[in-house]
Amino acid sequence: MPELAEVEFYRRRWWAAGARQTVNAAEANSRSRVYRSLAREFPGGVRVLAKTLTGAKLADSATHGKQMWFVFKTPHQTKQFLWLGVHLGMTGSMHAEPVDYLAQKHDALILSLARRTLVFNDPRQFGRVRAWRGPMGERPPWLQNLPNEILSRGFTAEFVSKVLQRHARAPLKAVLLNQKYFPGIGNWMADEILWRAALHPALPSGRAADLPTAKKLHAAIQKVAHDALCVIAGVGGKLPPDLNVHIPDTWLFNHRWEDGGLCPKTKKPLRRAEIGGRTTCWSPARQKLLN
Repeated sequence: MPELAEVEFYRRRWWAAGARQTVNAAEANSRSRVYRSLAREFPGGVRVLAKTLTGAKLADSATHGKQMWFVFKTPHQTKQFLWLGVHLGMTGSMHAEPVDYLAQKHDALILSLARRTLVFNDPRQFGRVRAWRGPMGERPPWLQNLPNEILSRGFTAEFVSKVLQRHARAPLKAVLLNQKYFPGIGNWMADEILWRAALHPALPSGRAADLPTAKKLHAAIQKVAHDALCVIAGVGGKLPPDLNVHIPDTWLFNHRWEDGGLCPKTKKPLRRAEIGGRTTCWSPARQKLLN
């Protein structure tokens, strides 16, 4: 499942290729399950979505956690904008292809522009496409009441402490994966955060809720998010060519799935087990579960 930095990578890929350009033609594959809820939220469903996108100009885009969206200015309604939300799911990906691109089997949405073609492809169709029309200053219902982003000023150590107190019996790993509090954090980021903070993933959250420990966890969350965005999504607007980016060996990431993998800090063996419903990797020499 793509996490914060991967989502930003794909958003930037579409934005870099299509910003402020007009959609000459739009193809939406009505057989794809990514549109499974579209008809309930967007009158006319897939057919009207493709029609509305045709002639629209890509005006803005952003992400929040694992969500991304693109805002299009429609040609005949000067005060109306089309909001296109994309959730990648497990196998979704977004590409910028040449103008003569030919549709592939699992393409769910194709936007033809003057110089490039924007493609959303999802073989297993666990992703999702949403749409909404309204004024620019008004957000769709699915983008309202969102939690603070983890790199925002509103995301504080005090907030982290309160969340851990609220879910005192749950393992730290499970709480970190809760998108209601930590938008964008997925499995690998949670493991990386807890490893850097030297906290055991199975530790009951209440035992990490004291402010000094919460501050340590908060710092690790923001550091991992910042590092991931820089390495995976690029720095200063320069987008990496693909997601096969170089992750430093000083991160847990490069060692977490190795059989016989060693902790980059202690050089001691790593361990894997299911914690909080997800396969989890940690360093027993560094992340001790004390009684």
